[in-house]
Amino acid sequence: MKYLAMLLGLALSLTAAAQSARFGSRMVSVGDTADRVREVAGVPDSVDAEPVESGSPREQWTYRRRGRLIQLWVADGKVVHVSDRKDDGAGN
Repeated sequence: MKYLAMLLGLALSLTAAAQSARFGSRMVSVGDTADRVREVAGVPDSVDAEPVESGSPREQWTYRRRGRLIQLWVADGKVVHVSDRKDDGAGN
């Protein structure tokens, strides 16, 4: 049981550490403001509103940069989630 707790803690820490994306030499991370994202990354290629049952609405900001698909979820003016992966789709 002790080892299971350690593995779970390690998995959670790795997930938390991956909550950022690189734009050139600068980074955007969970907790950054929308203004900072625009300063670092510029205007997103697309913005989609995400319906929510309760709480503040979220927006999904999508950037396609150098073969990467970077998606940022923004709520209450701050980044709440980051996804950065290889862009296998069209639009590069």
